[in-house]
Amino acid sequence: METAGNIPSGTRRFLLETVKLWLIGGVIMTLIIGNPANLYEKGILLKSFLINGLATVVFWQGNAYLSNLPDRWINWVDAPFKRLLLTLGIMIVFTTAASVMITCLYYTEIYGWDLRTFFARLDIGAVLPTLIITFGISAFMHGRGFLLELKRSIVEAESLKKQQLEARYEALKNQVNPHFLFNSLNVLSGLVHKDADESERFIHRLSSVLRYILESKDRNTVSLEEELQMLDAYLSMMKIRFGEGFRYVIDAPDPAGYEIAPLCLQMLVENALKHNETSKQHPLEIGIFLDGESYIHVRNNLRKKEQIQASSGIGLANIRSRYQFLTDRKVRVAESDGEFSVGIPLISAKQPAL
Repeated sequence: METAGNIPSGTRRFLLETVKLWLIGGVIMTLIIGNPANLYEKGILLKSFLINGLATVVFWQGNAYLSNLPDRWINWVDAPFKRLLLTLGIMIVFTTAASVMITCLYYTEIYGWDLRTFFARLDIGAVLPTLIITFGISAFMHGRGFLLELKRSIVEAESLKKQQLEARYEALKNQVNPHFLFNSLNVLSGLVHKDADESERFIHRLSSVLRYILESKDRNTVSLEEELQMLDAYLSMMKIRFGEGFRYVIDAPDPAGYEIAPLCLQMLVENALKHNETSKQHPLEIGIFLDGESYIHVRNNLRKKEQIQASSGIGLANIRSRYQFLTDRKVRVAESDGEFSVGIPLISAKQPAL
């Protein structure tokens, strides 16, 4: 802790604040509270200034402390009504007791009353001015305490929400890699015994895709150009595997300036392959194209398999969840009798993610 001489910085700030309150309160309250006929007699003006300054310090610093004291038992945000009742109770007891003592000091020193005279004449009118001013100070301090606590709670809640969203997003991204690797290795294991040359081409494209996965692992978005280059390599792998049972076309002539969540397009193609036939008689046809609304679409004909393996829960739901963290625009899904289409919103390279 920093010190000035031998005085800790916190104590020094408190003393400076107390002196300022005493000076300002002494002047203002001397003008507000009463004007005894002997105010300008020797020593009376100074006494009035000192007592009124003391009253300001007692009420201000006392209420500042007491406004935070109930936090030990009740929080403003969790139980505002109970906290208000407790705060009002403490404020009334403190303010009334302090007002009586300060008023007693004022009348005994300024008017020369003894204690018996003061308590004999004590009524609400004697302490009312002090009570009114003090309740005003108390209301300000407790209102300030409520707003500060509310602000702190909101900031903490937003911080926690952000941490939870970031953790959830990382988990969603990490779902992609094992799922893709599992399917790709299955494809390679089936191909290696059929055609060595095709296996080599498949491995070459697989290495390109894996390199892309590693490079994009810690990125929330990638350029659309990078994603399409990877997708072309992946589609070539699928063409090697399915031959005439698989057809595709990419129509994205001007992808510059856009970004997309990594591996979204690949996951959509993988889902189409999983749920539809890929035979020479009924080939799967996939089209990837840009529209005029900054969406890229993955469209396929529907020829659903009679039996498909149980869904892993990864895929379209993953993409939708990931995009909640990137943009307010929604993933578009459309299905007709013979076609299924998913539209992914593109993010401008100049537009920060949410």
